[in-house]
Amino acid sequence: MNLNHPLDLQAWQGLYVDLGNNRSPYDTLENLTADARATLGAGWSGADAYMYYTYPPMLMIIHYPFAKLYALFYPPVPLNFSPYGVDPYPQVPLLLNFLFKLPIFLADIGIALLLYKMTKRSEKTVVAFVFNPLVILVSACWMFDSIAAFFLLLATYLFERKRYDSSAVFLAFGFLTKILPIFALPVFCTEFIRRRSWKVIRYAFIFGLISALVIAPFWSGVKLSFEYQAAREPSGLTPLCFTVILQGAGVSQSTLDELKFAILPVIGTFLLVMGMSAIYAYLSKKEMSLRRKILITLVVYFMVSKNVHEPHILTLIPFFLLELHESYTLDKRIHYHVIWILPFIYAAVGVPLTRFLYGYTMNMNVLYLFELSPLVKGIVLGAVVIMFYAALLSLLITLIRGKPPVPIEKLKRLRK
Repeated sequence: MNLNHPLDLQAWQGLYVDLGNNRSPYDTLENLTADARATLGAGWSGADAYMYYTYPPMLMIIHYPFAKLYALFYPPVPLNFSPYGVDPYPQVPLLLNFLFKLPIFLADIGIALLLYKMTKRSEKTVVAFVFNPLVILVSACWMFDSIAAFFLLLATYLFERKRYDSSAVFLAFGFLTKILPIFALPVFCTEFIRRRSWKVIRYAFIFGLISALVIAPFWSGVKLSFEYQAAREPSGLTPLCFTVILQGAGVSQSTLDELKFAILPVIGTFLLVMGMSAIYAYLSKKEMSLRRKILITLVVYFMVSKNVHEPHILTLIPFFLLELHESYTLDKRIHYHVIWILPFIYAAVGVPLTRFLYGYTMNMNVLYLFELSPLVKGIVLGAVVIMFYAALLSLLITLIRGKPPVPIEKLKRLRK
């Protein structure tokens, strides 16, 4: 329960302090950002915002009752944040960890139940999700991506059962938790357009109305959060992180800053718009299951996004498992394992993995046991990024070509 990523736990601790005091975390975000700008100058972080609560509002709404319960046992303390560039190592009570992770665990259970229903009671699919090492790492130690993934999967399930209004509501909940699910909205809408149904207007209206009603009270903070996400430097499993190589080659810091915080974000936005527009246009003309269309959309998103962090891949895993259940091929099975193993390796080397243990020990020799030299670390992470991007491209080609599934008799033998 005390396994955590220290930088993110600082945000969750602050979130519970804010909510326990009936204060919006967006107010704290704006204050921290103003203080940082005054101290270090505008553009001090490249994204011009303090990395605190930079998410849509749904997470704080979900956690509000848990934070109030936590405040009954641990009265809110003053907010405490590390200076920019300094690694935080917050020590928090076990109850905070439990309450923060409880909705995440419930979301994982919800995903497992949906997979059980959507695969007509395939226990193997459920087991494959629940015991996936990347899912365990993200949900037990790191981020809340499973909540957004649950809402997206539930929206898909309801859409398939023609419960369109409910589907639109839960898709909005997914977007209000993390931005990623909004990129599935055009896929849902084009399903109506292909059928020449005016229900697309109702679906988009419900999605927009729910989103607007939740965002409106926190607009200034949400706007700052979105600006931060749009302007932040490329990071994670994306080729746009090549500035790390340039840094090692001795390129000046001013040139690197210009690349990371001015040029590459613009290039990233262009690639995102063009890439997603192209795949929406392609999928709008194709006959295939909604599940596969969403899987393809997620694959393309990870190919063209400038920020692809390890926890983000969790959203893809349930849809990939549905694809394997519906249309199993050995090729897809290999792709599935490669797609989650590479982000896991990236986290194990990049964080590194032993740093999640800081809730149990502050011995730096233990926390950085797997830390590699900068040169070796850069080579390993660079190789992982290249392999991951190649795997996404190969998977996209495989899904678009739509190789015929393995005959059921052979499939049973393979799964034994």
